[in-house]
Amino acid sequence: MPELFITKAKQFILDNLENDKFGVSELAAEMGLSRSQFLRKIKSETGKSANKFIRDIRLEESISLIEKDDHTASEIAYKVGFSSPSYFNKCFHDKYGCTPGEYKKQAGEEGFSAIETKAASTPNNRMKVAGMFLLFIIVTVGFGYWGAKLAKPGEAETEEIAIAVLPFLDLSEMNNRSHLALGLTDNLITELSKMKGFRVTSRGSAMIFRDSVRIYSEIAEYLGADLLLEGSVLTEDDSMLVNVQLINPFPQEDHIWANQYYQRTTKILQVVSDLSYNIATEILHATQPAAPQELPAVDGQAHELYQKGRMLWLTQDIRKDKMKDAVEYLTASVTIDPDFAPAYLTLAECYMALDRLVYDHAEEQVYRTNARAAVDKALELDATLADAYTTKANLVGKLDWDWEQMKQLAERALELQPSNSDAHLVLSNYFTVKGDYKNAISEALTAKLLDPLNPRTLSFLAERYYIVGEYEKSIATYNEVLELFPTFGFAMHSLGYVYLQQGFPEKSIEIWTELQDLMRNEAVAEYYRTGPSFEDCIRFYMKGALTGQDKYCCNQSVVSGLFMMVNDIEGTIDYLKVAYEVRNEDLPFVLSYPLYYPLHNHPEFQELVNDVGVVFPQTNPL
Repeated sequence: MPELFITKAKQFILDNLENDKFGVSELAAEMGLSRSQFLRKIKSETGKSANKFIRDIRLEESISLIEKDDHTASEIAYKVGFSSPSYFNKCFHDKYGCTPGEYKKQAGEEGFSAIETKAASTPNNRMKVAGMFLLFIIVTVGFGYWGAKLAKPGEAETEEIAIAVLPFLDLSEMNNRSHLALGLTDNLITELSKMKGFRVTSRGSAMIFRDSVRIYSEIAEYLGADLLLEGSVLTEDDSMLVNVQLINPFPQEDHIWANQYYQRTTKILQVVSDLSYNIATEILHATQPAAPQELPAVDGQAHELYQKGRMLWLTQDIRKDKMKDAVEYLTASVTIDPDFAPAYLTLAECYMALDRLVYDHAEEQVYRTNARAAVDKALELDATLADAYTTKANLVGKLDWDWEQMKQLAERALELQPSNSDAHLVLSNYFTVKGDYKNAISEALTAKLLDPLNPRTLSFLAERYYIVGEYEKSIATYNEVLELFPTFGFAMHSLGYVYLQQGFPEKSIEIWTELQDLMRNEAVAEYYRTGPSFEDCIRFYMKGALTGQDKYCCNQSVVSGLFMMVNDIEGTIDYLKVAYEVRNEDLPFVLSYPLYYPLHNHPEFQELVNDVGVVFPQTNPL
């Protein structure tokens, strides 16, 4: 059985050999396992990390190409899935003791088998030399290893450093400044994401390890990070002391840099700028990062209100009452300091969250108008806010259906902040609407790489797999979400759609019963357990949804799907039209669901599709 598992995993890697984005998460999905399950399984079977297992197979295949074909080292690098020839050369040298060019030259003189035998005998000696070299680097320059992962000016680009900023701790005496610690974490993620050479884990995944007792190596493995940054905030009156340390979790935990920053709370943005610069300088000592900017001071009370509002948005955005509280905090913040751009941006996000939580059209229009005004004000005050471009991209795309402007805004966000996972999700939306499913999946996978433990990002990828008909991958990804977050309702809801498309309506009802139990909708849960048929269960739920009862989803796009499930075409079209009239933000993507395949030749459905700007591929490019 272990041999079968390894053989199967190897075959999936070979099937995706040239795809440099096919990594641990993608291989785990192909194997029908969660990322964490796969990591443990591959470690127990091979003694290697999952990344090393994949890399070794790619390198072994490169040997075959060197022996058989007359390719350059750069061509071979791309053919075996390395995005950088220089990084390929480094990995090849680490494994075989010579560069690909040297390998081929020596093979002509000694034969390939002789070279492979010699290469196999060198790792221990190389490790001794590498250990001495690493010790020298740590003693003399502290971070030479990480600097070596990046190209110097004029060289080919190499692998980025993956860094995760863990939630900062609030060490205040009353433990009542957690919003300040969270804000510092959030701002630091944003600033580091702007710097070339870093791949920064998005906030959604990093926040999962708030108050975590896991060891650093486990956290880094989960997040796919090379380095971890952690810290704490101690406040007294209007002053704060920030302690921060950078940790290399592999192969043994090594605290390789630490510092303290003492500042007034009114200058928290200056602390973030200084901190980002110092970290970049330490890690990328061979480059010349931009000096920290002298940022304007923010009114202390305005910043305090902003952090309280932002904390609610980050942690409570599915609760209408909490979002209204957040709006109050943020409105008060910009009243005190009208030039505080980040507060306007978060205010826009809160209005968009409220828009998703109401189904009264007049109320929706108020929230949408307010969101547009707030994000435009944020960009007017600070045109370098990457997240503001992402927020506006979502507005013009999902609500105005201006797909080209949405794409341009997302691309601008990535110019400013290359590690912005939300911008990649926006681009995935664009490619989905345009029928370019291959790029839609690619962008969603990139977002997952940047935000690997965010249930929304994972569910987004699972939805894309569903849209393109990759049902097994969709199910595996949704199950990965539910393994990490057993009560994440969106994944439970959407998983039922995939089961239904596979022809297993009983599985759909089973997972939806769990969802209704979670929502404490006892009447529906009980009926689902006893209902005579799938159609009866759906019609029972429809009664509550159509009358707007509490605990029932009244989203117009979702309701249209209920009609489709009971084969009521007229009802389906009617509710799709309602969704169109109110500019339901889910409509453009719901139209691409396999559930609606039978309507593709329906004239009214085609008219809706054309009006929204959705394109269906003639053939599945995957």
